[in-house]
Amino acid sequence: MSPRVLIVDDEPALRRTLARVLESLQYEVLTAGDPHLAYSMLDESDVDLVLLDLHLPDMSGAMLYLALVRRWPRLRGRVILMTGDPSVLDDGCPAELLACPLLLKPFTLSLLGETLRIALLDAECPGDQRASNGPA
Repeated sequence: MSPRVLIVDDEPALRRTLARVLESLQYEVLTAGDPHLAYSMLDESDVDLVLLDLHLPDMSGAMLYLALVRRWPRLRGRVILMTGDPSVLDDGCPAELLACPLLLKPFTLSLLGETLRIALLDAECPGDQRASNGPA
């Protein structure tokens, strides 16, 4: 079974590009354009990693991250952040958010692949051992 990645980004073109790249790297991909859809998708599907944009409509990516890891503790250590504005992680940002891998936009596709590979190794969850997201 391929590792499953949820991409959460409000830019449709970027979501499509990331999905195509990850699928070519043998990942199973789910995508969400807003935090509410991402939350619903995690209720319905188990994932190995979440690729999360920090600038989202209705809720910041940082707030969504905190909501996700509180509802599904297994996702802690399985979230990769993306942003074009690294200053979003300044001034009172929770330490657990700072511990997440960060991809600064624009990033190369090879960096994306390597970051996901390392995150999966660090999480010690190969795709064929996918477990549920954890308690709901």
